[in-house]
Amino acid sequence: MNTSRRDWRTGLTSAALASLMCMIAAAFLLTATPAHACVLCMPYPQVTNADQVVGSGTAVFARENPARRFSYVVLETFKGRYDGSAIPLFLDSTTARALQLYPALQVILVQNGPGGAWRALGMAGREYQSVMRQVAQWDKSSKTLAERAVFFATYLRHEDRRLAELAFLEVARAPYATLRDLKTRVARDDIYRTVNDLFHVEWHGLYILMLGMSDRPDDVAFVRGKLKTAAKYGLTINLGAYATALIEMTGADAVTQLTEEYFVEPGRSNAERLEIVKALSVQGTGGAVELRSAIVEAYGRLLAHHPELAGNVATDLSDWKVVRFVPRLREILNAGVGLDEASHFAIAMYLSSADKGGSSKAVFTRSGGLR
Repeated sequence: MNTSRRDWRTGLTSAALASLMCMIAAAFLLTATPAHACVLCMPYPQVTNADQVVGSGTAVFARENPARRFSYVVLETFKGRYDGSAIPLFLDSTTARALQLYPALQVILVQNGPGGAWRALGMAGREYQSVMRQVAQWDKSSKTLAERAVFFATYLRHEDRRLAELAFLEVARAPYATLRDLKTRVARDDIYRTVNDLFHVEWHGLYILMLGMSDRPDDVAFVRGKLKTAAKYGLTINLGAYATALIEMTGADAVTQLTEEYFVEPGRSNAERLEIVKALSVQGTGGAVELRSAIVEAYGRLLAHHPELAGNVATDLSDWKVVRFVPRLREILNAGVGLDEASHFAIAMYLSSADKGGSSKAVFTRSGGLR
């Protein structure tokens, strides 16, 4: 399996694990970006309700118009100016029933600009409404993804499920380094409650990364047990997240263990190996950078045993200015066996950046070859 490294290095890649660099950005765009948590999470929407409010010209809270069923009446304008015109959106019967049963609920509606189309963002309870009023004060450049994650982290286990889901989407696309700073904001019991919740598997990756910030022996044993099960059955679900957590917990020992089990020992699939590469990349880029030399050694083992995956580590090696693998990567590129177009490009860029004007300059062509 040949997968563009950018698939899981951007984000959520920005992000998680925004799936910890978001696999949401376009494939084959291999420019370097910060490591993101979302690379180890399930895919999620690129645009959250908070983004919609920040980007809107007008935002209002509305309910069903008592004089005209299945239409909206505005109760509060919390951003911009509402001109009082009828909102041409249909209020469906399910939402109408919910609004009748729960008087505190209101629907968030946004309009990009005067005369623009309206969009319904869903229902919000009182605290969700309060959060949206605060978000409405932001502009597009006033908060970084990290700052937004810190703001929303306190709502991750909120009793209002809609607010908790918004918080998850915001935190999941933050840089991995931000997650390390959130370790005191999410209770350990809440982490285990989520990780053991089989009905919300898509949330597991983020919380596994949070668990990795613990140094408690029982937490380390839990992560080791999950990795042992994954190795036994060839599982890839959350493998990258658990590998990232183990590296956070046990450092170089985990790097060595994972390298031997997945890059050296036979019988592993490339899908499994790529999950380990994700974990190593996240830690080497935005996490335990003091382990970068050990991670580079692990990449060397991967290049020796699985050259078809070279494109998935070439960008890290280039970003980290590691030139020792120029001969090996040139050999792999010239052989070209098992490499897709994105891998050709990543390796060629590594060789070009490492060359310093010498004879190893390579020009990538759209046909997948070099000249």
